[in-house]
Amino acid sequence: MKSIAIWESRNDKQPFQEIELHFNYWKIPNNDKNFHKFLDVGLKLKSTQNTEYINFYFPAKIEKKDFCDIVSKFIKKPDLVSAIFNENYKVVIEGSKQHKILSDQDDEVFTVYEFSDNDISFENKYGGTIVSLKVPKINKKLYIRLRISGPFLNQLSTITSPSNSIFESAFSELEMIDFRVNEIRDLNKDLMEYCGKMCHIEKQHFFYICSNSEDVIGYHTPYLSCRNLENYRWNGYVDLPDIENAIFLAYHWKWTNQENSSLLIKSKYEKNNWKTIAKYLGVVVSISLVGCFLYDIFKFLLLKLL
Repeated sequence: MKSIAIWESRNDKQPFQEIELHFNYWKIPNNDKNFHKFLDVGLKLKSTQNTEYINFYFPAKIEKKDFCDIVSKFIKKPDLVSAIFNENYKVVIEGSKQHKILSDQDDEVFTVYEFSDNDISFENKYGGTIVSLKVPKINKKLYIRLRISGPFLNQLSTITSPSNSIFESAFSELEMIDFRVNEIRDLNKDLMEYCGKMCHIEKQHFFYICSNSEDVIGYHTPYLSCRNLENYRWNGYVDLPDIENAIFLAYHWKWTNQENSSLLIKSKYEKNNWKTIAKYLGVVVSISLVGCFLYDIFKFLLLKLL
């Protein structure tokens, strides 16, 4: 997997400011034993007074239908706002796009900005897609939250079957997720010449959310924590049917003061379904029939010899 890149377009020729990043990689099983996958991206800036655009480069083609602002999914739900930011926050609606976030002491913490379609532009370039977000001119902390779905998510992972057992490989799969941000060595050289430099990552959180039946069996950086996700809070945010009774775990990684970041996660999950079960029952029955046939032949030949 090549790297995601994030940088500013500024009007004052000053260095890019430091950013705080929140990534939520969701992997939700559906009834067909496949998965709904999407990536939520939260980004916090210290000020946008001199920022024209925040730019994301994805090393794949991103369709407009697969990229959206998701502020409306949580901003009017106080318990969900607190869950997302892990703080007891309150929301004050300032305008149609700006939402002021207050602490429990009523101190202003930051502003959440909600983009319209007119604020977002797409350009297929450098072997991928540049998504540019036009931000408002405000001299205070600004937070945005986006969702990416579609084929790009498949490029983040490699799926294989276990090699140690023929039966295990039939009923389970291994997935390796390779997630990178601002890794210069993995970015297109023409892209680097175009944007010059990436935003420095002051802080980054990465959550991998999956079914409790999936085992995270490998990672090159140990996770900080793992907790059970409260479905009653997240059901509407995820916006998928039939997850109310499911159990999900959220694995958490964290980095601070980084030029770039990378994370490798290896997980194992069951893939058995009725089609797989029927196939292997057929194999077992076939082996049994062949065994019976060979036994009858052996018995017949033995009687002939006697």
